[in-house]
Amino acid sequence: MKPFERGIYLLPNLMTTAALFAGFYAVIAGMQGHYEAGAIAIFVAMIFDGLDGRVARMTNSCSAFGAEYDSLADMISFGLAPALLVYQWALHDFDKLGWLVAFIYTVGAALRLARFNTQVGKADKRYFQGLPSPAAAALLAGMVWMVESNHIETGGEALFAMLLTILAGLMMVSNIRFSSFKELDMKGKVPFVTLLVMVLLFVVVTLKPAMILFLIFLAYAISGPVLTLMALKKTRSMRKQNKKDDVGQSVEKVETETELKDREDS
Repeated sequence: MKPFERGIYLLPNLMTTAALFAGFYAVIAGMQGHYEAGAIAIFVAMIFDGLDGRVARMTNSCSAFGAEYDSLADMISFGLAPALLVYQWALHDFDKLGWLVAFIYTVGAALRLARFNTQVGKADKRYFQGLPSPAAAALLAGMVWMVESNHIETGGEALFAMLLTILAGLMMVSNIRFSSFKELDMKGKVPFVTLLVMVLLFVVVTLKPAMILFLIFLAYAISGPVLTLMALKKTRSMRKQNKKDDVGQSVEKVETETELKDREDS
């Protein structure tokens, strides 16, 4: 029987706690009407969520406790916090329909995390099945941040928020494939121009952070259906080609047998 492990690894779980705190703060900020601060807090939670796993691998401090804690923190920071923030910001205008839409997003995030946990070690690491919950949260938080920071008032923000929240929630539980970017080698050497591109990217983001980040995650959300459709098209074309090859081989075989039979008869 495996002995019970006492204690936990401090550094990675401290990162997870910071992500959880940022998500909790986003909820409080949304309740108090500080929507821009709440949206920024969700992005801060994303940064710490990305760091905890990397720190755990770098320090060789991965554990089952850390994985479960990270999943629970993700549910708060990327499942509950964005839904409550968007509800307080715009969805409450739709009364009961508004909180039902927020619940659709929340349950979508919960199902997405549960499915991800059951597929660890089995699924293709190059792709995510369904929109990742941090990306879905960034999509909603980026929308709120962009509208609030740029003082956009068109009258259609509430309707757009409702549609985007529904789509984000449904895409999380869909079978659409999204690139995980895990095939990128972050440890190996890269051309010098790559560093210049990264610096340029940071400069562009700092010019209009809310708008640029929202557009980046919107493009990522759109890339999933495009990537899936391209994969389906490629699979269908391969099946058609294989079918043609099989038919061609069958015809060739029949012609060969017929030729042999004719020779025997002669």
